[in-house]
Amino acid sequence: MNMIKIQGRILQFVRSDAYRPMQANELLQALSLPADVQPAFLRLLQRMERDGVITISKTKKIHAKQIVTQPATIMNMTKRGGFAQLADQSSDVYIDKFRLMGAMLTDEVEVRILRQTDRLPEGEVVRIVKRNFVQFTGTFYKEGKKGLVLPDFGFKERIEVDPKDLADLGEHEKVMAEMVRYPTPSDNGQVHIIMHYGSADNGAACCQAVLDRHHARESFPNEVLAEAENLPKVCDPTGRLDLRDQIIFTIDSAHSKDLDDAISVEKIEDGYRLGVHIADVSHYVRPDTALNTEAYERGTSIYFGNRVIPMLPEALSNGICSLNPKEDRLAFSVFMDISSDGTLKNYNLHKSIIRSYVKGVYDEINMIYAETADKDILEKYRDALPSIALMRELAEALSVAKKRRGAIDFDSDDCEIQFDENGVAVDIIRRTRGISERMIEEFMLLANESVASFASERKLPFIYRVHEEPDSIKLENFAASLAAVGINNKKIRPGLEPKDMAAVLKLIEGTAKERALNQMALRTMAKAKYWPQCLGHFGLALKYYSQFTSPIRRYPDLVIHRILSDLLENDAALGDMKTHYGSFVQEASEQSSAREVNAMQIEWDCDDIYKAEYMMQHVGGTFPGTITGVKSYGFYVELENTVEGLVRVETLKGWFDYDEANMQLFCPANGKRYSIGDEVTVLATRVEVALGQVDFELAK
Repeated sequence: MNMIKIQGRILQFVRSDAYRPMQANELLQALSLPADVQPAFLRLLQRMERDGVITISKTKKIHAKQIVTQPATIMNMTKRGGFAQLADQSSDVYIDKFRLMGAMLTDEVEVRILRQTDRLPEGEVVRIVKRNFVQFTGTFYKEGKKGLVLPDFGFKERIEVDPKDLADLGEHEKVMAEMVRYPTPSDNGQVHIIMHYGSADNGAACCQAVLDRHHARESFPNEVLAEAENLPKVCDPTGRLDLRDQIIFTIDSAHSKDLDDAISVEKIEDGYRLGVHIADVSHYVRPDTALNTEAYERGTSIYFGNRVIPMLPEALSNGICSLNPKEDRLAFSVFMDISSDGTLKNYNLHKSIIRSYVKGVYDEINMIYAETADKDILEKYRDALPSIALMRELAEALSVAKKRRGAIDFDSDDCEIQFDENGVAVDIIRRTRGISERMIEEFMLLANESVASFASERKLPFIYRVHEEPDSIKLENFAASLAAVGINNKKIRPGLEPKDMAAVLKLIEGTAKERALNQMALRTMAKAKYWPQCLGHFGLALKYYSQFTSPIRRYPDLVIHRILSDLLENDAALGDMKTHYGSFVQEASEQSSAREVNAMQIEWDCDDIYKAEYMMQHVGGTFPGTITGVKSYGFYVELENTVEGLVRVETLKGWFDYDEANMQLFCPANGKRYSIGDEVTVLATRVEVALGQVDFELAK
């Protein structure tokens, strides 16, 4: 019998409130253990006494020992055990699965450190303080007359389903379950099924489970919808700068409906005047309204697959706030004067009214620049063609200026997932940023910088977008990765400047390992967040930065508009603004950062699910790919269409050692090595749509 498992049962029993000290033979019987394990059982008790987890009295009775514990939270779990983060965040603790006492992901526990190791201290759960793993999504399986659920995350074993729930469930179905009885070393536990979604091989069903797991707010309360419908449909130009006679237009993807930014440009002496015109959402979404409360709770719109979960009801996001062509719209305009070398010279802000000339489309603008646009496209943009030419000139100057200050340009490609009429993923196309996409990005960055500068100079209560320098441990790991593949890593050190990281990315540009190392560099960077203090943006190499340009889909942008409107329209005193907004910008920053993380996790999970659904149709097919990561258990391969899958080490011919220093798998017998950046051909062998996982093997 497994002695670690028995030790877990002993500790759970002797530490329970119902336990009364007893001798070894009594304890053996109380735990329902067979008599033939008695010798091993006695040896185990002696070892446990030496380890200090129990005491044995003169009368041979076993007592639970008073021990020093620390509060912690279970942060990750594997099939072998779990990892708890101490409450003071001083360390993580590895806990063998038989020492978890049934604790699960996110549960708050008390842990005891058993021993220190070279990697992490090892410990055990002494007490479960609070159960946070209550409801979860998973996949249902039938095993004889029993039903079992494998959780999507947080627990790697199947949990039994209440027999009363089995009648309504189909094999391999996606479900939401609720814990009834928690697993222990001697019990699989039990769950009650509270919702089922359909086949776990269906991408849409699995994505719906992801939304429920992350508590996404899909529908709007009636009160919010009523407020949206009752907003005025006519735009009043009173007190606004009237720009309706100027060539102003949006540039977005073809399927975009929430158009919140438009552009104008003109030549001036020694440079350009760029106008960035943003939907004036704050005019419609006022404080102390149901619309504002709902927008605050959502924090951001969520985009995944072929769906959007908007922050604002459609009457605003696709209607009165969207800068649709040939329609009057209220806007917040930033005019920036830029020298011919891309330097920002001056800026000013205005509440305005505009009428977008045309709905520009990235692909069409790119065709104009490539001189491949047909007559219909040229006719569509006829009056805007001079502006389009000027925009390209200006964008090139801004790009040069950005490189000059040392901003980091992660050239990460995106993908477009295409669906059939049933909503099934049938194709995945890698999308690269063209000239127009980069151009609009440059214009938005400059507007965001200008607005942040404006707020900081006036010491307004505000929400900034901050990005701090990378953590020293992550930098050390990235430097080791660069050294392993022969890239000069001397610039990668604590205290580095953005230009140092940019210089290293320039070194790997065009190499076989560029994509993999770019991803590593991205993971090295700190996570950007919203914050009421202006701490700068490391990645963009900017002292001042905010996000002002998307108030239809980001709550911080809406708050910024509201603050600036108070200053411009109402001439509010700084003291009054600090009183009114001081604590709110802190709350909104924290809330919006949390909602952004939640939304990004939904988008990543759903993208992986749809990619797996697509690959389900191609199991048995072979594909060229590039190794993007190497671990002891195998290596990850990315296909040209951005799908990533795992080649497990046990599928390779020969015995492979993991060379962590050089990030490669190495076979001593035949000298074969697999390293990041290597090109390989793989066979798709297994897909788990529910988990967004794809398994590959090397093609023969």
